[in-house]
Order: sequence, then C-alpha cells, then structure tokens
Amino acid sequence: MRVAYLILAHQLPEQLVRLVRRLNSPSALFLIHINRRSDDAIYRTARAGLAELENVVFLRRHRLYWGGFGHVRATIEGLDELHGRSAQFDYVALLTGQDYPIKPVSVIERTLAESGGASFMAYDRLPGGWPDGMDRITHWHLRRVGVPRGWHLRLPIRRRFPQGLVPYGGSSYWWLSREAVDYVRRFIFEQPGFYRFFKHVDVPDEIFFHTILMNSPLRDSVVNDELRYVDWTRNPMPAIFGAGDLELLRRSPKLLARKFDSTYDAEILDLIDSELLR
Repeated sequence: MRVAYLILAHQLPEQLVRLVRRLNSPSALFLIHINRRSDDAIYRTARAGLAELENVVFLRRHRLYWGGFGHVRATIEGLDELHGRSAQFDYVALLTGQDYPIKPVSVIERTLAESGGASFMAYDRLPGGWPDGMDRITHWHLRRVGVPRGWHLRLPIRRRFPQGLVPYGGSSYWWLSREAVDYVRRFIFEQPGFYRFFKHVDVPDEIFFHTILMNSPLRDSVVNDELRYVDWTRNPMPAIFGAGDLELLRRSPKLLARKFDSTYDAEILDLIDSELLR
C-alpha cells in the first residue's frame, strides 16, 4: 500500500521530523509544506533533519493565514506535485505537523488496503450539521494578507453557489484514494469558476474538497470518518494531548490523533512510541 503523506506545518520542526520518521515505510512518500510566515529556521531545521530521506519532498512555500484560501492552494499544489513527478501512490493523507500515529504503520497500510478503495473524510451536508453557517459561502469574504488574523471582512452582498452543486463541509484533513485525487484534480481543471469562487469563502478548506467529492460519482465510496482522533471537549480546542491521555488514545480505533505539542508535553510521544507503536 503506497501512501503519500501531504503535511502542512508551521512550527515544531523536530516534532515534524519525528512524525515523518514514525510514518516512514519503503512505500511511503512525503510532501511537506512549511508556512512561508514561519521563521526560516523552522524550514532549515526540518530539511536538515530529513535530508537523508530520498522520499521526502519540500514544496514551494506560501503564506498561509487561518480562514483563508492558502490552505486549499497549498494542498492542490501538493497534489499537482505528485502528478508532475508521476509518483506511484494509492492514497494521499492530508496531515498537519501536529498529527501523530496511534497505530503502527503496518496497521495504517492494512486498513487502507482492506478498504476496497474507499476514501475517508468527515463531512456533513450544508446547511446543518457541522460546520454550519451558510453565510460562509453565500457572502463574499475578504482577508488581507500580511496583517493579523483578525482582519476579515464579510460583505453583505450575497452570491450564488457555483454550478448548482450542494455544499458539504467537515474536517480539513482526509485520506483520499488515487481515484478520488485524480477526480479532484480533473474537476478543478474543468471547472475553474469553482476554484475562483472559493477564494472568497470563509475557511474554505473545510468545504472545498468535500463539496467536489460529495457531488461526484465517487460519493458512495467516501466513508464519513477522517480516521483521526481529535478532542473538541477541552480548552483550548482542539485539546493538546499529554501523558495522561495515553489510555484514551489506546482505546481509540483511529489511525492518527491530533493535537500534540512537544513543548507542552513531549512524554506522550515517547509513550505512544513505546506502548502503541511497538
């Protein structure tokens, strides 16, 4: 099972290196985007830590702002990089630099191999479910690059969702089959208006890919599960896992968990390595 891991990171380079090494296998490929807004030292540290791995590619860096279109753009460029390299893969997993596996790589690859080509993505039909708020797509949203996160303008002008599609939304992170990735890239090429529309959607990464696939002939092959354990019940949300969460993670059927921060609690990563990934 050949998995391409597309990782969007912005801090904690040593933890990013650890994540890649823990997920590495003879058939794995890693494409890493480090936010252009991050200190260059983070980029240099990550590159140095992974320099000997021939299956690691560092993507062209962009400035990513929370809620803006940059997350979608960086993800699409990662998919295009795979295509441009004629890379051999069966799945693409979209991760953050603060994800970490809670199942061994052998289990991850076996789960995907036994899925029958399914994709895994948490989704809800909009409006309703999560994330709600149709004004995220029915109004123009403008964000100014280069200023703090708070600069966000919602115009009172309504607009129509493109091509009569039904909007879907959910978690930004997913596992897509090769067939789904190829469909997404083809759709974007054939429907440039859809791409342009989402430049002014609020937090578009939670809606863009979901809407494409859930309006596609592949929708019945999409499993409503991101295969990632995230705790939204504790502040700050999502919760940062610590050593006291080991048993919680052990009981989870998910493949990965998020969020981890080695500056907050590094012991939990050591415990996962020794207790869950043996």
